[in-house]
Amino acid sequence: MSEGWFGERMKAGAVLAPIAGFSDAPFRRLARHFGAAWAVSEMVSAKAMSLRVQDRRGWRISAPYRGESPSVIQLFAGEPELAAAAVKQLEEEYHPDAFDLNLGCPVRKVINRGCGSDLLRDPERAAAVLAAMASNASVPVSAKLRLGVDRDVSVEVAQALVEAGAAALAVHGRTAAQRYAGRADWSAIARVAESVDVPVLGSGDVADREAYLHARAAGLGVMVARGAIGRPWLFALLRGADAPCRTAVAITLWRHARDHVAWHGGGAPLRGMRGALAAYACSLAQTDGAPLDRHALRATLVRVSTLAELRHALLAHARLDVKSISDDAGEAWQALAHTPTLARNGDG
Repeated sequence: MSEGWFGERMKAGAVLAPIAGFSDAPFRRLARHFGAAWAVSEMVSAKAMSLRVQDRRGWRISAPYRGESPSVIQLFAGEPELAAAAVKQLEEEYHPDAFDLNLGCPVRKVINRGCGSDLLRDPERAAAVLAAMASNASVPVSAKLRLGVDRDVSVEVAQALVEAGAAALAVHGRTAAQRYAGRADWSAIARVAESVDVPVLGSGDVADREAYLHARAAGLGVMVARGAIGRPWLFALLRGADAPCRTAVAITLWRHARDHVAWHGGGAPLRGMRGALAAYACSLAQTDGAPLDRHALRATLVRVSTLAELRHALLAHARLDVKSISDDAGEAWQALAHTPTLARNGDG
């Protein structure tokens, strides 16, 4: 097997999957800080790029930091010519290390455009889209797929994608019809890996080190998504780190919020981070120390709009040291980054 760019890097740890509404530059940087081998951007619409109608927020979620590395941009496209034009434009503007094609999104507004998991219905068309990307990019191209729409066709689709030029595959072990119900089928992911000669990453239900090591022992890479929301240190845990204390969780939350505000701006910048704030509330409540009312903390955090409101909420409800949620938390962050129990990777 030719490991290439993806195979070499997936040895370093798990990978952050593209997560709609979450995988912006600040979150990707956090994931790399804690040891993610790479982090994939939220998907970019090839058609929207061709019509130049991609809204500012959409660009801001997908766009990388200047010099972000490693940087992988995911595209959703249903037409080869639009996919080709998009990778040319994105490579010229952002210089990513790799591209990824989305064949997994089950959202109706995406599949109605012939994109996302709808491509699983037509392996020939899926291969044509990927081939257009691969032949017009100077960097490797991967694909992320589900097992199928309502039945498992993953081997057939995977083989077509690899023949078209895919340098790696990430397979979510559920069909589009399942969404996130039931358990991911890792035996199906393993069958895909056996059928192709490129690195394969599995996705679905990896939330602890045991599951991660089991996948790695089988020669599979690991991609995590929802499990990392509100707990980006998951990448360090999978590699053997200790669970963070409450102060470490607060420092991570504060750093995430500060970066989010700096990146997105606006009059109420934290409104776009509500899903992550709800998840952080659960993470704080699960740490050792005086018990916290998880529901009350969550209800409070999802209503904050600014850093000042966030600081007030954490002081009032999370029983935290003010230094862990202040503007000098950067110093504490650097100290945290150098503790031996937390792995680092990327630009921190």
